[in-house]
Amino acid sequence: MKKPPPVSEFVRFPITAGVAMLALFVTVLDASGRSIQPLVMNVRAFEGEPWRLVTSALPHANALHLVFNIAWLWVLGTMLEERFGSFRLLGLVLLFAAGSAAAEYAAFVGGIGLSGVVYGLFGLAWVLDRADARMRGTVDARSTQLFIVWFFFCIATTVFDVLPVANVAHGVGALLGVLMGLVITGGLRVARRRASVRAGAGLGVLLVVAASGAGATVLRPRVNVSKDGGGDSARLAYEAFDAGNFDEAISRYEKALEVSPKSATFWYNLGIAYARKGKLDDATRAYTQAVALAPENTGMKRTLVDTKRSRADAAQADGKHDEAIRLYEEVLALDGDDAFSLYSLSRTYEELGRHEEAGRLRARAVALHVDPGNGPAEPSFDVDAGIERDAGP
Repeated sequence: MKKPPPVSEFVRFPITAGVAMLALFVTVLDASGRSIQPLVMNVRAFEGEPWRLVTSALPHANALHLVFNIAWLWVLGTMLEERFGSFRLLGLVLLFAAGSAAAEYAAFVGGIGLSGVVYGLFGLAWVLDRADARMRGTVDARSTQLFIVWFFFCIATTVFDVLPVANVAHGVGALLGVLMGLVITGGLRVARRRASVRAGAGLGVLLVVAASGAGATVLRPRVNVSKDGGGDSARLAYEAFDAGNFDEAISRYEKALEVSPKSATFWYNLGIAYARKGKLDDATRAYTQAVALAPENTGMKRTLVDTKRSRADAAQADGKHDEAIRLYEEVLALDGDDAFSLYSLSRTYEELGRHEEAGRLRARAVALHVDPGNGPAEPSFDVDAGIERDAGP
């Protein structure tokens, strides 16, 4: 493998050196506790903040992650910048960063680090080493083996839940690099075939980029396999909720649930947001989904019961007796015999002239040591119960 130039010559390689220094700066900034949220990958990348597709490559998880990526960025980037010039290398870096970030977000969640870019540069250099006489010796067998072994090692650490790695970004970055290498060289020494190879590889690049973009947007609910796929939308919903923007909170919870429909927390928080808007019917439906997914969560169940009881009281006050009866019965089915609900239901039956049924219900209330003449004091409850902060399902 060709020996890279000394770091002291960084001024000759403004893109390679610039990207490395930006990555170092952003990683140190993050480690110091400063917020880098405007740079990380999340759903806002497709809501008018497309730079996130590229800037998410700058922060790194730790020093080892940063050093590994910057070292290989320098080895590969300097050779390619010298071969193609700074402007073209910048275009390639942007392509590899955005394409790999979108693909990773489509299948899992937003990743961080330059690994997708580095794998893209490696894939490009690997093709050039074989098809461009000026680039002979760019990538040797040991380097190729290292990248392949590392690729599968990272998959293993993710599968066995040792360390989550952006493996899709690695793979898509490498694929884009190989395809761009074929676009540039034609991949074959037979001149008459190079045009068709270039055209096919160019089409491949477009298809990979289009698939990554579609997967990260309209197809994400179908292709995402992460248990926290909707987490970024949910976190933005929390921010909107805290700011009192309940309409935005509802919209973002619904988007989160498109990707993570089995998250009891997301359903519950959607219900809270609906309740704050006074939409108790919608809140009840959301709470019901949450309780169905997490029946052991007594807090969620309590909120559902209290909301149904509140709606039943309102229906009774409005003379909607059938609706009140249905809701009180649902409360009793969920919560067992509850003196207040039994008494309220008996009162509804009395208003309908169904005295025998009302009497039986009042007797059950009496058995719970409640004075049916005055009725129990209404229990204290809050249909807007505290919002769940866990972003996971």
